[in-house]
Amino acid sequence: MRFTILEKIKAETPLAQLFNAYMGGLSTLEIFSTPRESMRACRVAFAAEARGQIPTLSIVGQAQRYYELTVLSNALGSLYGHIEQATELLASFYTEHGDLTAYAIANRRYMLTEYGDGEDADWQWNGIGDPDAGEGWEVTDTTDPARLAQYSLHRELARFFPDPESHGEYIGTSGPIDFHRFTVAVEHQTDFAPRKMFAAVGGVEIPMYRQDESGQLVLIPVIDQIEQELNEDVANERLTAYFNAVLNACQHLANLHATMPPDELTSYRVLHECLNNMLAVKLAAYPPF
Repeated sequence: MRFTILEKIKAETPLAQLFNAYMGGLSTLEIFSTPRESMRACRVAFAAEARGQIPTLSIVGQAQRYYELTVLSNALGSLYGHIEQATELLASFYTEHGDLTAYAIANRRYMLTEYGDGEDADWQWNGIGDPDAGEGWEVTDTTDPARLAQYSLHRELARFFPDPESHGEYIGTSGPIDFHRFTVAVEHQTDFAPRKMFAAVGGVEIPMYRQDESGQLVLIPVIDQIEQELNEDVANERLTAYFNAVLNACQHLANLHATMPPDELTSYRVLHECLNNMLAVKLAAYPPF
């Protein structure tokens, strides 16, 4: 059986580490949401709830959490990929071109050569081979803005941002409110600390031990456990604050891309700087961006 819902992002950037830490904070929720029933037990449980017999642990609620966590995992993986690819595209633009027209000309030539198609005016026969057999056709040169528009940097960047027809997670698709339920769980994950869980179930503090340097088990004082939990609470609060800041930044950049003049370099520089800052998590820890 597959017991992993939340898939780690395989990258070493601070943003990947932030997203992975966020998903790590949902590990307890993941454990309680992962299906472990047989097909018979699953059928019986759903049928019982359909008849109004709601158990302490609802399989309908469990199924919803499983679906939501799967969407969350997919969303963060996709969002990270779009941020990284948009950053790489802008980096290559500044390294190889630096001029919007030069980029569009080169991109048009690459796209037509690689994938074909285009209009009749996009191709010319060089006189070599059989044109009816598709031989000797070359891409024509043009600087006409109308013909270059679909190959522009702005158009290429559009695939990383949401539009009315997009399906899935892009830069700016979702904001903090859409993750809020799970962000609260991450921020308060020490509520599931062993000390608190045992106390809640048994009504008394359960002794906790750790191994010392000699391998002997020694009692962990309750005050030390509480101090550790408080430190973790502070760390979790900062984690979720940075997470929300990234989501706010994404929505800000989506709006920037949608409203920026496609033929002015200034906005691309801002976009590139902000994307780099997101990958490095060089953002204010608290919203707004």
